[in-house]
Amino acid sequence: MAEETPRRKRKKMSLDSYFSRYILVVFVFLSGISCTNYSTTASVQAPPTLISITSNGSSNFTIKVRAQNPEFIFQGYRLYTGISEKEVQNPTDLNLGTDCVLASSTIVQPVEYTFEIDPSTKDNATGVSCRFFATLTPGTYIAMRTLGLAVNLQNSSSSFKVSPSSNTLIVP
Repeated sequence: MAEETPRRKRKKMSLDSYFSRYILVVFVFLSGISCTNYSTTASVQAPPTLISITSNGSSNFTIKVRAQNPEFIFQGYRLYTGISEKEVQNPTDLNLGTDCVLASSTIVQPVEYTFEIDPSTKDNATGVSCRFFATLTPGTYIAMRTLGLAVNLQNSSSSFKVSPSSNTLIVP
């Protein structure tokens, strides 16, 4: 029997490679079609950790926040204010806070954000990740929650899903 030539070996290897890729593609396609078990429960985002709040004068404040936002559904943060720690961590309506929507983040490791709280519409200061358009008074409490995008496949709607509450800080 004649020995295989290099040309014949290459042709055989390319056919083997082609068929193995083809089988893999068919397997993935069939698995995707036959999969009917998907979760209808919205993913829960991790709450941020408030590190500090400082006054910049005349109802303008800077907040340092440590947070981890690894999922593509991450949208930003919601700030809650109130007269007690209990009120800001357990509001009667989770939609009553002030939103700060960030660009999508692919960061997996915890990162430190700097936020401004200012009722004016001026541009963000250098190094500020986002601005909450709100007015704070000294002695009030603040807490934050992470916003995630929740999509309902049954009625093709979407909304924000909020994380559990962060710790609280007292406005100086």
